[in-house]
Amino acid sequence: MSSKKGILYGRTSWSEETEDGEVYEKDKEGSFNYNKYEGEIENGKPHGNGTWTMSDGSTYVGQFVNGLREGIGTFTWSKDGTWSGKSYEGLWKDNRQHGKGKITFEREEGEINEGQIWEGEYKDGKLWNVTLYLKDGSIYGEYKDGEVVDDESWSEGKNYDEKELQKRVDEIEKREKEYKHYRER
Repeated sequence: MSSKKGILYGRTSWSEETEDGEVYEKDKEGSFNYNKYEGEIENGKPHGNGTWTMSDGSTYVGQFVNGLREGIGTFTWSKDGTWSGKSYEGLWKDNRQHGKGKITFEREEGEINEGQIWEGEYKDGKLWNVTLYLKDGSIYGEYKDGEVVDDESWSEGKNYDEKELQKRVDEIEKREKEYKHYRER
């Protein structure tokens, strides 16, 4: 079956109409009454490139396979939620962050996590091999194989000698090239 472009409503099951035939709109609190998908559709599900706007205003723009987020995509949390100003850009598998990716916090000065970047490898929606960077670029923390690397120097940012710093820069540049390769696909 070939794909077509269109609009669907739903979350795990999809329909070309809202459940009760209501108009897709925001309620008094500013939330949408339904989740809405716009993009390529195959077999009645998101399949290909599209945009999914959730009822709370969060959005996912990227690739879908059989109704699930799969491939390259960007998820931006709702401006009204706890994670306001947070976005994830990277690879997805089975509706979860999986593979190379980056979480960015674009928040007002002084807000929690302001300016932080969490970059690396995600697995099944979890931080797997990820480095946490502060706004100034210093390393705040690391995850290796899904576990926090216990390092007391995180609280102050880490100061490396020149050799270790160059090693880290080389690793980051390598990851950026790999990530850029995935984004260009």
